[in-house]
Amino acid sequence: MKCSVTVLCSGSSGNSVHIRLGDTSVLIDVGISCKMTEKRMNEFGIDPESVNAVFLTHEHTDHTRGAKRYCSKFGTPLYATKGTLSLTPLGSIEKTAIKSSDVVRIDGITMKSFPIKHFAAEPVAFSLTAEKVKVGMASDLGCVTKEVVDHLKSSNLLLVEANYDDRMLMSGTYPEFLKKTIRSDHGHLSNDDAAALCSSTATARTKRIVLLHLSRENNTPAMAEETVNGRLQHDGVEARLDVTEHGSSKGPIRL
Repeated sequence: MKCSVTVLCSGSSGNSVHIRLGDTSVLIDVGISCKMTEKRMNEFGIDPESVNAVFLTHEHTDHTRGAKRYCSKFGTPLYATKGTLSLTPLGSIEKTAIKSSDVVRIDGITMKSFPIKHFAAEPVAFSLTAEKVKVGMASDLGCVTKEVVDHLKSSNLLLVEANYDDRMLMSGTYPEFLKKTIRSDHGHLSNDDAAALCSSTATARTKRIVLLHLSRENNTPAMAEETVNGRLQHDGVEARLDVTEHGSSKGPIRL
């Protein structure tokens, strides 16, 4: 079973991840313009018309900016929760409402949505399975619940948010209310949070871990890598770690 993950963009400027399992592929979020999405897909040799479905995690613009145009141009069906659909202007494209805890089969991929806590209407994360391969992805969540751990557990490839370094955030220039929001249970995961989540969900099956959604102002790839790698090594996790940079693409990441 071929497994390939390409991060087209990650961070507050836009988020989009292309995941291919076998002959089926999906986009999770289209948070950059359709034009930029196409450009980056073409750079990685991905045919934009080959995507079987688009899934949205929540309604924030950095996750939905190009979704309407992309799905309209390529006739790609879109799936999102009712809360997300109600706050995302998508026009007349083909769209299907899913539950926050749901199972959707897209050709050879089984998509499972599960609820997360974030300052959004009805945010979700996803796990994807095809045959014996599992990819788990959770970003834009303020805390780690048992449900999150259960759904991500034993992923062969794991994508997890590592948004901020706590000391960097607290000593930075953000106003206090924003710092409090980011650190809240409905905000984002810190490097330490990401390290704990990766350690608690990784097993011998887990071969690759990718850190997503790093803040430009309150984190660096080096700090995120040091924190998460340190925890993984301490806990005996042997998965290879990749770290995305804010606004950049990365991939293809293969098993």
